[in-house]
Amino acid sequence: MATISHAELPHFERFNQVAQDDALFDELVSSGFAELPPDEVFMVAHKMVRDTPYGPRPFHELTYVLEGHVVARIGAQEVHLLPDSLLIAPPACRHKLVATDPEAIVVVLCLRPTLFASGVFAEFLAQDTAVAHAMRSEEADDYLVLSDTYGRILYRSFRTLLKEYAHAGYTASFSVKARVLLLLSQLTEIDTYSFYGLDQRMMEVVGYLREHCATVSVASLAAHFGYSETYFSQLVHRRCGARARELIVAARLRRARELLVTTDLSTQGVSLAVGYESYSHFNRIFRKVYHITPAAYRAFAAREIGR
Repeated sequence: MATISHAELPHFERFNQVAQDDALFDELVSSGFAELPPDEVFMVAHKMVRDTPYGPRPFHELTYVLEGHVVARIGAQEVHLLPDSLLIAPPACRHKLVATDPEAIVVVLCLRPTLFASGVFAEFLAQDTAVAHAMRSEEADDYLVLSDTYGRILYRSFRTLLKEYAHAGYTASFSVKARVLLLLSQLTEIDTYSFYGLDQRMMEVVGYLREHCATVSVASLAAHFGYSETYFSQLVHRRCGARARELIVAARLRRARELLVTTDLSTQGVSLAVGYESYSHFNRIFRKVYHITPAAYRAFAAREIGR
């Protein structure tokens, strides 16, 4: 649901045979991506063991962070990317991914401009949406960060797309392009997006929030970092694309998922551990977000791990 099991990782790291061979990855980086497939759609998944080249790309680059912490350097900006976030960089965007966490795993979807020359892809690019606007940009420092606050859309979409890509023999088949179009459509449904992304200060906020998610409130978070509640709420929305209250709920639910999988705490115990004194309230929020009860989520995760 929220992560990919270790048994699946070798499968995910096979794409274009880049991640399983350091020499191939070095060749890819040193060539400035000239060795990538000529297909209109191709994918690469790898651990962030070294920086990628700085500069524009001959394709739209959609970088999904599967695990760990990734830093994107875009012009003079450093944008921090956490799991379940997506960086959309149009071809003109001058950027690089910085290897700050060797255990971080990224899945990169590359879409060549010719894909959007006609048909339904051209219609998508002409839409009046944040995603389409970002992909149409010809500015060197324009980008968009989508944050899947509750981890509901991006993970499943990329997992499905990756499996289809592997099934098609790592080629841009009709079915792969159909999945890409579906993914692009789903991206427009995510309203937690930012034209700025997380900076170092906001990373401190996120880190503190995750550590103290069971007890914090918007007011206490703002006070801890020396902001008024109003200004803090505006800052969070500008950088994260989500409301501060939503980030607190998301942090609690993320911690709850971890406890359900890694501990023997009862579901009531998990509810208390993440700050919900009322189990019925916790159960209702969990089910509303993930369309599954905490108990059913634990059973599902146990089956997935046991595979």
